[in-house]
Amino acid sequence: MTSQLPPRETDHYTQLPDAAVVTTRALLAARENIADTIEARAMMCLHGPAGVGKTLAANVCLRELQAAQGEEVCRITFRARPTARAVRHELFAALGLPGDPPRHPSEFDRLLLDSLASQPRTLVVDEAQWLNQETFEYFRFAWDNPYTQIAIIFAGGEGAHSVLRKEPMLSSRIFIWQHLKKLTVAEVQQVIPL
Repeated sequence: MTSQLPPRETDHYTQLPDAAVVTTRALLAARENIADTIEARAMMCLHGPAGVGKTLAANVCLRELQAAQGEEVCRITFRARPTARAVRHELFAALGLPGDPPRHPSEFDRLLLDSLASQPRTLVVDEAQWLNQETFEYFRFAWDNPYTQIAIIFAGGEGAHSVLRKEPMLSSRIFIWQHLKKLTVAEVQQVIPL
């Protein structure tokens, strides 16, 4: 099954004019996996090599689900190796919290956990290959809190998958692992005309 979806400017980094998103098997699987992850208020890892459409799949699928379910989606992207402090600040900004961020970690954590408990949300952590054990652990800390109502989607390169798999406390909490691969020649020949 293939269909075309109208892309948003931010769906793909090249921002091609008049481009259309063509639904592939991987995109259909991502849509189902993301929907299941959100319904279960779980965590998933969408991983694969650069350029296979991890971010595109997450953006398109979440936009559809957001429209259908009214789910608030908070996107966080890291461009370098962040610390737990950086994760706190990115969450603060993504949640649109007012005022200045708290100076002390315990106050900061309480503010973030209270906000994450106030309503259901999906956190999309893009470029997750930049995260290390400490920063993945911070997301686990927020997700494990019995009052937060979050689903977390980690989208990243193979580095994200490797770090998560090495840590049993993190790996055991990943509900769905989806590996995206490059399209085969046959798949390209099928979808490009669409």
